[in-house]
Amino acid sequence: MISNPLEVKEAGEYKCFIPGLFQSDPVYLVFSNEALILQIPYYIFEGDTLLLRCREWNDKKLTDISFYKDEKSLPFVSKNPMLSIPHANSEHNGLYYCKAKRNIWGPLTSEMVKLQVQELFPPPELKTTTSEPTEGTPVTLNCETQLPPQRSSTKLHFSFFRDGKVIASGWKESQVFQISAIWREDSGSYWCEAKALTQNIQKQSNHVKINVKRIPVSGILLKTQPLRSQVIEGEKLVLICSVAEGTGNITFCWHNNVTRDCLRKKTQHSLKEEFIFSTINKSDEGSYWCAADNNISTIFSRTVVVTVMIPVSHPLLTLSASGMQAVVGELLEFRCEVLRGSAPIFYQFYHKGLLLKTILAPFGGSVSFNLSVTSENSGNYSCEANNSFSSQLSEMLELSILDPPERGLLIMGVAMSLLSLLVLAAVAILVYFKLKRKSEASPILEPSRNQPITDPQESGHSKTTPTVDLQPVYENVSPLIEDVVYSEVWDMKQGKINTADTSETSPEDKDSSVMYSEVKAYSPNDSIGKDSAMDENHEDVTDNYENVLLS
Repeated sequence: MISNPLEVKEAGEYKCFIPGLFQSDPVYLVFSNEALILQIPYYIFEGDTLLLRCREWNDKKLTDISFYKDEKSLPFVSKNPMLSIPHANSEHNGLYYCKAKRNIWGPLTSEMVKLQVQELFPPPELKTTTSEPTEGTPVTLNCETQLPPQRSSTKLHFSFFRDGKVIASGWKESQVFQISAIWREDSGSYWCEAKALTQNIQKQSNHVKINVKRIPVSGILLKTQPLRSQVIEGEKLVLICSVAEGTGNITFCWHNNVTRDCLRKKTQHSLKEEFIFSTINKSDEGSYWCAADNNISTIFSRTVVVTVMIPVSHPLLTLSASGMQAVVGELLEFRCEVLRGSAPIFYQFYHKGLLLKTILAPFGGSVSFNLSVTSENSGNYSCEANNSFSSQLSEMLELSILDPPERGLLIMGVAMSLLSLLVLAAVAILVYFKLKRKSEASPILEPSRNQPITDPQESGHSKTTPTVDLQPVYENVSPLIEDVVYSEVWDMKQGKINTADTSETSPEDKDSSVMYSEVKAYSPNDSIGKDSAMDENHEDVTDNYENVLLS
């Protein structure tokens, strides 16, 4: 540290400086002829510690020292010649003097000295770029104040308020506060505060009234994305509602002609909002419009008609040919149909991959045409449905064209096949019932053909032969299903025939035991694949009757 003392003998203001750098604070020097003086700082600022010194000439020892302000004694009596007052402020301004005693002399009184505590900084002034800003525009608040040169190193912090509430929390070192976009609800009374943290000095600025103006909404427009009125079912559709100008919170609302109620509502500080259909359906088809409102004006857009197109479904091709076979000259109907699809629909018929016919269905549905086929019409057929934004191809069908003789043989073959099936079914049913009937019937013993008949005279019984009831006896001669033979035997009477002399036999003897046998044979396939000798022994499939005379 450089020291350059200077001895002075005259009263006045003194200060020092270093050339080209800075100068010191001034010192005001007063010379007194009194034995007791009161020394105070040349300048004192708010928040500083105030030191008062009661001093005798040649710094002799004093007792019972007291200090006075504006003729009033301060509550301090001590042998210490120094009085310290912390955190000086404007209330400490006034006229000060001191009194003291010394050992030899009586009480001494100093001259009055005026004390003026200076402001550390003046109350700040709040300034704005405009007091009537338009909504959505930026506004700058500036809290202006100035520190004295003696306290230029003091750190100040700032805070901003609106209607008694802090705009930004905490104290900031910057005296400027920027509002990027001010809105109508931001209207109110604004002020700021500056604070010296070390000295704990805090001061408030003037109040500034800010009235935010709102611009009515105008220039509303509704458009679609994608930019077309027709959309395909299942696609994404966005309805964009926008306004050219307007401030504040704008409420957008979308309507359609079905409900007319607000389908979707959004409120934002924005000139544009979107209503999104992630997957559009046929039920969403209709007229749409939107409305915009910012609590000053409400406007409506023009209507936009949204048409939802349905892609064609997989077409179905049908031909009137039975079994996909037809005879030359036969008139066939070719029909193609889709179950879903927006009209109009173009149908195209293909034969072997080549275009055969094109038919327009202006209202959708199915189409058909008739064709008298020739042998050249054999082959693969398909149809395609197209409604300008989607197309589908049907499955392929194979058509066979036959000549007329082949058609007759085909019909005969089918008829014979059906007849064979009916015959086999009838035989199976007959066999079933015959077997069932035989199993349910009681067993009947058949009289032996080799048993001798006893003569009535030899047995000593009456000559008259008792009458025997006619009883059928059934026997399955051949149980094979392929060659079924049934035999029915009827026993009429019992008696003895004299084979030795038939000429002398009486009429009664002639009316002996007669057995009737009825043979039924069913063998429709016996003649196929069998030996010719077997065929000669078999007769036609008829009923054979045989009279058997029992000896």
